[in-house]
Amino acid sequence: MSTLTSSCSWKARDGVSNQFPAGLRVLVVDDDPSCLRILEKMLKTCQYQVTTCSRSDVALSTLRDNKNGFDIVLSDVHMLDMDGFKLLEHIGLEMDLPVIMMSADDGKQVVMKGETHGACDYLIKPIRIEALKNIWQHVVRNRKNEWKESEQCGSVEDGDRPQKHLEDVDYSSTASEGSWKSGKKRKDEEDDAEERDDSSTLKKPQVVWSVELHQQFVSTVNHLGVDKAVPKKILELMNVPGLTRENVACHLQKYRLYLKRLCSLNQTVCSLSRL
Repeated sequence: MSTLTSSCSWKARDGVSNQFPAGLRVLVVDDDPSCLRILEKMLKTCQYQVTTCSRSDVALSTLRDNKNGFDIVLSDVHMLDMDGFKLLEHIGLEMDLPVIMMSADDGKQVVMKGETHGACDYLIKPIRIEALKNIWQHVVRNRKNEWKESEQCGSVEDGDRPQKHLEDVDYSSTASEGSWKSGKKRKDEEDDAEERDDSSTLKKPQVVWSVELHQQFVSTVNHLGVDKAVPKKILELMNVPGLTRENVACHLQKYRLYLKRLCSLNQTVCSLSRL
């Protein structure tokens, strides 16, 4: 694996630097050493910061260990340890990074599979440097989509934030000041207890969703049905030691968001295919 240190710093405000697209942080995954060297050389010619991986599982671990450390991923489709589509699914589920699939296979079914699984582009090998010069556009497009989703989520959360119920405090004319203070004290004690529970939960070791564990999760969800799957039932059927209901609930939420993005993408692909 080779890594370069980029002199290009991304601004938190707009997600780009004054040198953009120079310094674009690219992770390349391919189990063919020759292709990996050629791609690395061409990407460096484009002034990108390049990290190479010859194994999909190593690439996934690298992404997990370096969150926000990459801007885009280029992955081969056919690899021995884990094919590019499974890697694509994990990245889309956990990180929402733009992923470009690569392959010498230009069959329509394979290309469409890449698109429907969430790939932002599909490059046919041998890849020309002209195609690599334009991959920064996918990063910009992805950042814009993230901003839109963030704004929409913010407005929904503000609108859906539950109002404080009047029943929480007894304001009736028959309630005395003492009973009001007593009720408020009990509520404060309950809030403190919840905060202690939350802090203890945060200290628990985080579950690493390996490829095998995720596949078991997906199989269980498909068995129950995405709409009917609930954390308690999933946990019971998976029967994995150390896995908690909170772990499953969090992963289920991410998985449903991932499926929602795929559904939206598939609708776009179908619309374009009819043109």
